[in-house]
Amino acid sequence: MVTRVPAVELTGYLERLYRAAGMTGGGARTMAAAHVEADLRGIPGHGSRLAPSYVAKLRSGRLNPRPRITARHDSGVWLVVDADLAPGPVAARHAVAACVRRARRHGVGLVCVHRTGHAGALGIAASQAARQGLVSILAAPTSSASVALLGGTGAGLLGNSAFAIAVPGPEPDQPVVVDLAAASSSWGRVHHRARTGQDLPEGCALDAAGRPVRDPAQAAVLLPAGERGQALAIVLQLLLGALTGTAPLPGGAEGRGLLSLALDPVRLGAVNVAAAVEEIARAVREQGARMPGDRAWAHRTAARQDGIELDDDDLAALIAAGHPDVRVPHRWTRPHSTSPLTASKEALP
Repeated sequence: MVTRVPAVELTGYLERLYRAAGMTGGGARTMAAAHVEADLRGIPGHGSRLAPSYVAKLRSGRLNPRPRITARHDSGVWLVVDADLAPGPVAARHAVAACVRRARRHGVGLVCVHRTGHAGALGIAASQAARQGLVSILAAPTSSASVALLGGTGAGLLGNSAFAIAVPGPEPDQPVVVDLAAASSSWGRVHHRARTGQDLPEGCALDAAGRPVRDPAQAAVLLPAGERGQALAIVLQLLLGALTGTAPLPGGAEGRGLLSLALDPVRLGAVNVAAAVEEIARAVREQGARMPGDRAWAHRTAARQDGIELDDDDLAALIAAGHPDVRVPHRWTRPHSTSPLTASKEALP
C-alpha cells in the first residue's frame, strides 16, 4: 500500500526526527529539505526512506549531529575544509555556499571537503548554485567497493562515485541538471527496483558469484556503463581520493570526501548562458528528446500537487526511527492499528 504525504508534512516530520537525533535546527532543516527534494524529483533512493539510516548513524556516533566544519586551507579561490563527520547534505550545502561566494568574487570557486558522510543526490546541491546563475559541478566518492571492472574477476573494486552538473537556464527554478553514478546505476535505484518489482537492465550488475543478473535483489556488485563508463569511474576514484583526503580505494569507513566547483559565467565573460541553454533546449525538444532534468522537474510539479508516495515499509521505518520521541501525523498510521508497520532494514548505499 502507498500513502501520499504532502511535502510540507513530510518535511516537518523529518525536521523533528533529526532534532530528536541531536541535530541543530539548521542542520535538521537541511537534511529534511534534501530528502524531500529528492522525493519530489522522483529520486526515492536518496529521499526520505534513507532518513532512518542517517538517524541510526547519528545516534551511534558514526556521523556527527553537531559538526564543526572548519577551514584547513583558504586561498580565496579554493578552500579545503574538514567536515567533522557531518551528514553529507549538510557538508554539501556548506561547500556549495562557499563556492558561490568565491565564484562571485573570482569567477571560480573550488571547495574540497574532507570527512563527511553520504551526500545523497548531488544534483540537489548543484541546483542550489545554478538557481543563483552559476554553473555548479559536484562529485563525491562512496565508502564501499561496489563496482566491478568489465572483464575483471567480478569482485567490487571501485566506489560508485556520484557526479552532478547544474547549468542555469531561462527558467531560474529549473536549471539543466545531470546527476549520475559512476556505474551503470546508483544503489538507490537498484533498491528502488527491488522494492517495486522491476528488473535491472542487461549488463548492470553481477551476483555474489560474479554472474550477470537482472534481479535487483541478487545484485552484489554493479558494472560500469561500457568502457567509457569504466574510464569515468576510474578517473573519479583517482581524483576524489587524491583531492578529498580519502583512501585511493574504498575501504568501508565513514568520512568520505566531496568536491564542489562553481563558475560564474558573468565574471568569466559568458553573459549569454541562459540564451544558449534555451536555444539548445528548443533544438533537443524539437527532436522529441528531453533535456537533462526535464523528467525530474515534471515529477516535482506533480508530487507537489498530489503528494509524495511512501509505501508501508518506508512509512513504518520513518515512524520507528522517531518512536517514541517524535510526534507522528495521525494519518500515517493505519486505521484501527495501535502499532507502526514493520520497519525496513535497508542501509545507505
